[in-house]
Amino acid sequence: MSKQLPGPSLIQVPNLFSIVEPGVYRCASPTPAQIPFLASLNLKSIVSLTPEHPIKPLLTFIRSSNIEFVHLGLTLWRPPTTDWKPVRDEVIKTALEKYVLDTRSHPVLLIDPIGVHQTGCLVGALRIMQNWNFASILVEYRSHAGSKHRYADEQYIELFDPDLINLPPPQNRPSWWLPISSVDDDDSEDEEIETTETADREVNGVVPGQEGVKEHMLNGNLAGDVVVQ
Repeated sequence: MSKQLPGPSLIQVPNLFSIVEPGVYRCASPTPAQIPFLASLNLKSIVSLTPEHPIKPLLTFIRSSNIEFVHLGLTLWRPPTTDWKPVRDEVIKTALEKYVLDTRSHPVLLIDPIGVHQTGCLVGALRIMQNWNFASILVEYRSHAGSKHRYADEQYIELFDPDLINLPPPQNRPSWWLPISSVDDDDSEDEEIETTETADREVNGVVPGQEGVKEHMLNGNLAGDVVVQ
């Protein structure tokens, strides 16, 4: 009986991996077995939002793939205090301005130890900037957090101030960056233009092509009138 050769090892996806927007990914800090999956993303940047040091296999992969590794959780970390915030504003500000909203750093992967708290706050802040409904933001946050969700995370997202963020130059912003308010403003402008054009088409209260309608209405001869007795 011939000995069967072992098949290729399966690629493991990092825990809670998902696509935030095209070119922006999130997950828990990968284990050694999950690192080969990262090669399929053609990453340009990896942003760590935790003070914990990355594992050696991840650092080896980063160096061999010429990926920029940004350890924001370490450089902008401070010891726990009475501050209720689960993550520092400086971490969120830097991550959004230089990596999430700047295509020069894309594709970018956002990581923290379990892929829930710091990453969840960062993605929630992005959704606030995109003018998502807060209920929808909570659904996205809790779909990743599950039983690990924290009220402090949700409160941070709810109170996040978009004015803290300075957007990169327009040519460096991703194609998906279009806050809902901008779409609403465009729709309002279109409706205003359409109303103005309709008003301009009316001559003495009559729209061209309906010249006889007004006269028939005055004479009570409009076809299809319904008389209620």
